[in-house]
Amino acid sequence: MRDDKTGIQAYGPRAVRALPDPLKQILVNHLSPVLLGCKPAALFTAPQALLPGLLPALRSSRLSLRVLREGRAGLLVMVFDKERLETAIAWEPAGAILRGLGYPARAPVWACLGCLKQKLASGQFPHEIGLFLGYPAEDVLGFVKHRGRNYKLCGYWKVYGDVEQAKCCFRRYDRCRDRLRILFFAPEQRVHRTP
Repeated sequence: MRDDKTGIQAYGPRAVRALPDPLKQILVNHLSPVLLGCKPAALFTAPQALLPGLLPALRSSRLSLRVLREGRAGLLVMVFDKERLETAIAWEPAGAILRGLGYPARAPVWACLGCLKQKLASGQFPHEIGLFLGYPAEDVLGFVKHRGRNYKLCGYWKVYGDVEQAKCCFRRYDRCRDRLRILFFAPEQRVHRTP
């Protein structure tokens, strides 16, 4: 986990605990690996009313936010580390897969997110979104080929390739979630000094 101000390192425990509980739940349950620098991006759906609370939380970090779709269930939001996301979608085979699906070659991350947003607006779910989220290309392609069936393991995503590597990644994501759950929801510890 990185020590720079990728995400939650930019805040003190009191500031984090002052956030409303629904926002803390989103941060812990959906964004922990991104906030702690283990994943390039994460998706979540939330009511529009929560978005203003999230924006100040991201301002002092390296993370960005993009609303990908608005619907009755709320906003589909991607929070991402721009540098990590650029790397994730440029590396082969992810870059080749995206270019084959009509994404611009060597384009800035914002252009690729714009293309992703258009695909979401078309009514069909673009399964290549997994590449944006840091999922292995083999698993994204396996999901498309097998239509979400015949997977080897199901965790944060359905695994069609390297099960041991995925298990290791899932454990890392779990540790991120557990770490932030303690930070966000543990009562403040008081320091007792003896005279």
